Amino acid sequence: MNPGKWYYIRVAAFLLITSLWVLSVFMHLIMSIINDADIHLSEDVALIVAFCGLYYMTIIYVKNQPKVAHLLRDLSNFQKFGKPPGFEKKEKILGFWSQLFFYYCVVAVMIYNLVKLLQKPECEKINEVKGLKENCGLLTPTWIPFEINYFPAFQLTFFYVFISTQILMKLALIISFNALEMAHHIILRIDHLKIMIMECLDEKSYEVSRRKLKTCILYHLEILSLSNRLNNCFSNGMFAHLTITAAICGCLEKQFVDGDNSLGALVHVLGWILALFVACLGGQHLINASLTIPDTIWFSKWYEADVRLRKDLIFMMARSQVGLHLSVGSFGILSFGVFFSVIKMSYSILAMLTS
Repeated sequence: MNPGKWYYIRVAAFLLITSLWVLSVFMHLIMSIINDADIHLSEDVALIVAFCGLYYMTIIYVKNQPKVAHLLRDLSNFQKFGKPPGFEKKEKILGFWSQLFFYYCVVAVMIYNLVKLLQKPECEKINEVKGLKENCGLLTPTWIPFEINYFPAFQLTFFYVFISTQILMKLALIISFNALEMAHHIILRIDHLKIMIMECLDEKSYEVSRRKLKTCILYHLEILSLSNRLNNCFSNGMFAHLTITAAICGCLEKQFVDGDNSLGALVHVLGWILALFVACLGGQHLINASLTIPDTIWFSKWYEADVRLRKDLIFMMARSQVGLHLSVGSFGILSFGVFFSVIKMSYSILAMLTS
């Protein structure tokens, strides 16, 4: 709830440890341009864009850490309106997908590193033919001002890059899933609210219906507040996510066109597309769920309710016409439409790079 200095020290240590790797990739790009090296630079550009975006997302997430913690606390509080039906089942499902995505990142990075290590002999032969000085066997193209192709310098460097990759490359997916998870807990409350509305209008007594409708209105206001807080926690981070994903995918797609490290590019681009899809899935589900509230009111027995209750229901329906959503800065809202827009944007970047 109130992260202390050690939390920020650990974050600073993470940034410092991985920054050396980021700097080596950036220097590789600079040195390749200066020396006019006959190699493809799309992988370097994709990695630099990814690093910058991930650092920005990390800083934004750390800055919003207290907001996220308070939101998680309130999403776990059921004293006012009770626990939504199906909470435990949904929690198990989300927990399963959380573990699956986490281990996907771990295994994908391991495979990516292993493939690069197995390609080391072939890479060294190409270096001899072209007269290049690439550091073969590492996950990413790197520039190091000294020779590392001996024991234990190469092994230590490989281990450092491997650890840095494991720390850094899973951040986008974890943050995206965090947003999806919270969105689904709000959706649980929306489903609970719809049940309460139906029960409210099934009552024959005006006083009982009035009391239950008041509870429904307060519940609806709380759901609106939770949605706005969720949006404040993730809006800027999701804007960075969408922006860098289009650029990264465009650069990695060029590796397919050039036939340069196609397997590694495939693993990398699938990871970024998955992270983007997870975020857009949560946003789309939130929109769809919130727009079902007016339908629930319409299909209830509102016509049997007192006229005074019907007036309140009209206001509730009017407010529910505007769907809850997760915004992407000022770019738009997280949805399947935005997902496909990013995919099309990546193709446009690919077309520009190959023209």
